[in-house]
Amino acid sequence: MAEILFTGETYLFTLAIFVMLALALLEVISMVFGLSLSGLVDDALPDLEVDADIDMDTDISVDAAGLGPVEGFLAWLAVGKVPFIVLLIILLTSFGIVGILVQYTANSIMGTPSPFWMALIPTVIVSFWFTAKTGHAIGRVMPKEETDARSRDALVGEVAVLTLGNATRQMQAEARVTDSFGTRHYVQIIPDQPDTTLKQGDEVLLVSLKGSLFTAIPNPHANLSPRQDTLAN
Repeated sequence: MAEILFTGETYLFTLAIFVMLALALLEVISMVFGLSLSGLVDDALPDLEVDADIDMDTDISVDAAGLGPVEGFLAWLAVGKVPFIVLLIILLTSFGIVGILVQYTANSIMGTPSPFWMALIPTVIVSFWFTAKTGHAIGRVMPKEETDARSRDALVGEVAVLTLGNATRQMQAEARVTDSFGTRHYVQIIPDQPDTTLKQGDEVLLVSLKGSLFTAIPNPHANLSPRQDTLAN
C-alpha cells in the first residue's frame, strides 16, 4: 500500500487526504481563538437559496422539486443543511480513501496502478454519493437553523447569548437565540455601534439583519433574558 501512495497515478488522492487534515486542523485552531472557520466560510458564500429538502431515499426529481440543475445538485449534496467545511472534509476524505483503494486493488490484480483518469471516474461517483448520503444523515441530527429570510427576520427583537468569540465591527461572533416556537438557532452577529465590543457570554438584543449577519446591542432589558426562562424551569 505505502509504495503506491505517491506514484503519479495516486498522488492526487493522497493529496486530498492531506488537504482534509489541514482543513480539520485549521477548524480546531480557529475554535481555540474563539472563531468558527465553518461559520466564516458559510457567511462568505453567496445565498444559494436551496430551500428544497431532497431526501436521498426518494425518487424526487430536480424538476419536481422546482429547482434548476445547479440548485438541485447542491440540494442533493446537502449544501445548506450542513456547514460547507464539513461537507468539504467528507468529500476530500472519501475521494482520497476511495481513490487509493481503487489503485491498490488495481495494483494487486494487474501489478501496476491503473491510469489516473480510469481511477478518477469511479472515485468521483462514489465520493460524491457518499458525501451526499452522509451530509443528509448529519443534517437530520444537527440542530436546525432556519435559512428562510422571513424566518430570520422574525429573530430581530429576540435576545441572544454569545457562544463563540467576541464581536466587533471587524469580527463577527456566534450567538445562540431561541425563537417564539422554542427552536434554537445559531447566528453570526456584529455590534450595531462601531465602538462597541460584545463579549462571549454576553446577552445581546438582535436589532437588524444585514445579509447573513445580525447586528446587536447589549441586552437593555433584564426581563427579556433567556436565562430567566431557564431559571423558571
